[in-house]
Amino acid sequence: MNERSVGQLGKLDEQTVDISNRMSVLMRRNADSDTSRIDNSSAENRSLASSTQRGGGNGADTTVSSSGAKEKCGSRVSVNVGVLGHVDCGKTTLARAISSLASTAAFDKHAKAENLRANTIDLGFSSLSIDRYTIALIDCPGHASLIGAVLAASSVFDMAIIVVDAQKGVQPQTAEHLLLISILCPHHAIVVINKVDLVGNEQLESLRNQLGKVLKYFGIDAQSPVVCVSLLGDCVDESARAVIDALKSVLYEPERRLSEHFVMSVDHCFPIKGKGTVMTGTIIDGSCSLGMEVEIAALKEKRKVKGIQHWKENVKSATMGERVGVLFQDVPPKHIDRTVIFQPGALESVQFAVASVTQISHFKSKLSSRSKIHISIGFETVMANCQFLAEDDREEFEQFSSLDEHVTTVLLVFDQPVYATVGSFYMAAKLDMQRKGCRFAFYGNIKRIVHSGDEVCRFHRKHRSGCVTRIEADRTSVICASLFSKQSDMRVFLSMAVSLSTGERGTIEGPFGKSGKTRVRIPQGASEKTVAALEAGETITVELWMKKYINTNKLVSYIP
Repeated sequence: MNERSVGQLGKLDEQTVDISNRMSVLMRRNADSDTSRIDNSSAENRSLASSTQRGGGNGADTTVSSSGAKEKCGSRVSVNVGVLGHVDCGKTTLARAISSLASTAAFDKHAKAENLRANTIDLGFSSLSIDRYTIALIDCPGHASLIGAVLAASSVFDMAIIVVDAQKGVQPQTAEHLLLISILCPHHAIVVINKVDLVGNEQLESLRNQLGKVLKYFGIDAQSPVVCVSLLGDCVDESARAVIDALKSVLYEPERRLSEHFVMSVDHCFPIKGKGTVMTGTIIDGSCSLGMEVEIAALKEKRKVKGIQHWKENVKSATMGERVGVLFQDVPPKHIDRTVIFQPGALESVQFAVASVTQISHFKSKLSSRSKIHISIGFETVMANCQFLAEDDREEFEQFSSLDEHVTTVLLVFDQPVYATVGSFYMAAKLDMQRKGCRFAFYGNIKRIVHSGDEVCRFHRKHRSGCVTRIEADRTSVICASLFSKQSDMRVFLSMAVSLSTGERGTIEGPFGKSGKTRVRIPQGASEKTVAALEAGETITVELWMKKYINTNKLVSYIP
């Protein structure tokens, strides 16, 4: 097993009785008095599934055929659960222990190479059933360098399990994954403390207290179940039941807002000799059925669905939230990894998009407008130029020099087109950041798809200020200084609106003399109060506010 050294296993053998007693106490603490246990046959089924499925193949998605297919996947509720945590904390061991059916890349199939530790390097999928729920477990890699795969998978999370090593506590990827959970499913998560057989009661209690504070810090439900387990030896079945009971206590039926258009995120693709090509993934919108024509983004071609399988069961249709394998024929022998398939018209090829922005307070680096950042949208992660904006009146946007507290919107210019639609969720991250710290910068949803940046009316605010030096006899004009320099081209500013600190409004009439002073016309005339204030030596300011439009360089004045 990849979670213990031989020496640790020897130590475990010497302390079997003590550990068994401690685990019995821990499991009683884990149990909720109102939560029923799964029956013994479920554990037997898990063991049988594990022994028969680990050897190879692609599990639930390997064979897809339309023969004998059911009308639909049934009345069961599909829930997608991400299994997250730092590398080597026991995520895959946990997934194996609680799963009843293995699927694509389950249980580290791609990590069994000579001189390579058996850590997850790809997304692994397996499932279990609890009452009327079919739970898809998405085992995510824990390496910091593989966070892109986690971001891709997170687009389908309904719930999450965060696994914590009892010896090491909250590690860097634990924190990063907790941040993802806080954004995606803060009220539907459980915490599993693994390897409790290797720590004392005092250390374990300290970790539980720390986790309570960490959950609160990230804005995750403080009542989220915390389960203590050991996934070795005689403790496996009891630990698995405790985790399943905790899952059961927080299970819910996700709200599925189906549109009329089928969209599916594809995580794996492989050929089957004599059958065709199978694409496995999760339906994120709409439904699909046999014979439906869909577009394959990676190929930019259309194909008809020849078969659908849902966890080893042939079906005629499947709907949003369900994990399926879809069979196509005549797919070119081209390597396809993660992609998206969709009903024609459901998604667009997007290179420019206006999106909402929710900033992540834990991100401490400075991001300047027009800087590049990784954008994860669906199962794609691409670089994009970011221009930070705030919406103004009349569908205009003020552009800021950097990401700050005023920013509510972003113009994304992708290096290469992505497939998306209005409403698509995205996450922005600095995945190439070398120093320690949060890599997730902001997230949001696409609000508008455009064909170029010129379609988005953007401006910078400009401001000039001067002071009144004289009020002319008829009081309908004033002379001010310091509003412009002697070198300024006054023609650009003629007739622009200005305001006085005393409340009057006027327009720029032109230069006054050759010293850089300006005459401002006040149509309503300066008030007696203004005249008295100037005579008393008070400073009266003249304010000029302008918008400089980025696409045209045009200057327009306004009164705030």
